[in-house]
Amino acid sequence: MNHRNTSYTFIFLLLLLISCGEGLAPPEPDLKVGPGLLRGTIIYEGGVQGWENAPDSVVAIRAAGFLSYPLPDSAGIINELLNGRAVISGFTSLPVFVDSSTFEIPIENTPTTLKYFAIAQQTSIDLNDQTIIGVYSNFPDFTPIPITIKSGDTVSIVIKVDFRNRPPQPF
Repeated sequence: MNHRNTSYTFIFLLLLLISCGEGLAPPEPDLKVGPGLLRGTIIYEGGVQGWENAPDSVVAIRAAGFLSYPLPDSAGIINELLNGRAVISGFTSLPVFVDSSTFEIPIENTPTTLKYFAIAQQTSIDLNDQTIIGVYSNFPDFTPIPITIKSGDTVSIVIKVDFRNRPPQPF
């Protein structure tokens, strides 16, 4: 083999190695960035008529998720919110006396796992006067199902509220 063929072979092999680069390596994962989003639908058992079983004074309905569970007491729930260890659908009430409603909660600190997510009913102007009326759960005893939200993810959940079969309070 002459010197010229050896040079061509060497150049060919060099180009082949360079062109492969990391072509055989697995692709980079699609990394999502930014806040997460929790979307929820609340379905009221019995539709609008199901509200007949609700307490007489319904001031507000809110959705809230907590990083810890069980919760200390009703005042502790407010403290969890004020200290950033909980998320809430807002201080404005979700629709009342409806068949269903929806909410969206931006989740800034991701990844995060909400260990307890519930629908609360406020029955007076006192913010501490909250009663849990629905829990994100598939179990008859209302054992909560944790919800993990990662960066850039949108997680959708459905929670059923039955005023005749309310979950136990989380404290």
